[in-house]
Formats: sequence, structure tokens, C-alpha cells
Amino acid sequence: MYSSVLNSFSHFQYAICTVVFVMMALIATPAYTQDVPVYSTVVEPYIELHTQPGRSYPVFYIAERGESVELLKQRTDWIKVRNLRGIEGWVHIDEIGRTVNEAGEALAIHSPNLDSFANRKWEFGVMLGDFDSSDAVTGYGGWQFTRNLSVEVAATENFGSFSDGSMITGSIVHQMFPQWRYSPFVTIGGGVRETRPRSTLVGTEDRTDNVASVGGGVRIYLTRKLILRLQYKHYVVMTDRDDDEEVDEWKIGISAFY
Repeated sequence: MYSSVLNSFSHFQYAICTVVFVMMALIATPAYTQDVPVYSTVVEPYIELHTQPGRSYPVFYIAERGESVELLKQRTDWIKVRNLRGIEGWVHIDEIGRTVNEAGEALAIHSPNLDSFANRKWEFGVMLGDFDSSDAVTGYGGWQFTRNLSVEVAATENFGSFSDGSMITGSIVHQMFPQWRYSPFVTIGGGVRETRPRSTLVGTEDRTDNVASVGGGVRIYLTRKLILRLQYKHYVVMTDRDDDEEVDEWKIGISAFY
């Protein structure tokens, strides 16, 4: 019994570390990357260059209207720029909107916001929760092909007292109000589940079954590219026995969108 508890605890420690790692990686992912030199011209009266990426750092230079700067790299909401005289500093991403490119077009660089959340194309995340009274961790990815509909693929591992399991599923997700910060959704899907009993008794062999699911939940836009996801699913496991199994799943997770 104690070894089973410790094993489940170690699995959850690993899952929590995975979530923290994913969150750090997603937050640090830049929205702007430079493959070739990008230059812009200030069209507003001025933009402010800070010594480091942050409003608490002092402004040491003012780039005035008509001045050209090169965009070097991004760190969170700040972009490092360099003017023609070689002066380098950090400009907030919103101020880059006061510049235009060589074609005279405003640069399409801005901080991710609620509108970005409503119009996202890709979503990746990790969820933890309960699958039929066992600890479970899920990693998933989704592609939104309309404002309201997306397809998702998920991989789940659960760790119980009497059996462990793995599951691969695909789902269609309908988000009724994509522009809401608290955005509800419903989902329907199916997949394959493998159950691995821990008992060594006769008749407890591993088995593989098809599954079907319906569910719902809510996505909550947090900040930048991050989403909090709360989800419930009801599974029907189609076994080769006389009766199919019905399983409830509750999960909470964090994800990022692009």
C-alpha cells in the first residue's frame, strides 16, 4: 500500500514539475523573432529607450519623429532596438506601434491580449486531475479552424491504486463565445485506452478498449498568452465484457495560445 502511495506521489511530482516547466517556457516564448534585419521609422513625436527591459529602468534616450531604428530582439513585452548611430536600448512593444516599416506600414507587433485570445490558431497545454478516482495528467494540442470550432489531440496517463492507464483521444471543441474572458465550451470525441492492472492474479491482463466522450468546461484568459482551463468529461469505455464502463474525469490546467 505504501509503495503504491509513494509511486502515485512521485508521478504527481513529475507532473507538477512538467506543468511548471511548460508555463515558464510558454511565458518566455517571444512573439517577435528576427530572421533578417528589420528597420522601422518613428512616426509619432517620439519613443523612449530604456536601459533595460522594464518601466522601472531609466529612459536614457529619446528617438524622435523620422528617426530610423533596427529591431534586434524581444524579451517579454520589450524589444531591443538600435539607431543608425549605434545607440541601443529597450522599447515597450506598444511603442513599436508608433513606428512604420520601410514600406510605410505600421508594424504588426503588439502584446497578446483578449482579442488575440479570441482569434488564436493554436493551443497547447497540460492538465492535472481525477480520472475515475485516480490521479491523471494530460498533455494536449489544438488547432482552431474557425472562431468557434477547434480540433484537439490529447494524451493522458492515470495512476491508480489497482491499475494504471494510457489514453489517446481526438475531440471536436465548440466554443460558444470566443470573445469572452470566461469562455465556455463543449466537446465530443473518441479514442483508444490501454488499462494495465497492477495485480498479478490470473484474469488481470492488460487490455485495450475504444472510448467515446462528451464534456464541457471553461477557458479563462489570464494574461499575455496564458489560459486557465477547467474541464469535465464523461467517458464510455467500450469493453468486450457484457457491460461497458462509464468514467468521469475532472481536470484543471494551464495552456498557451499562438
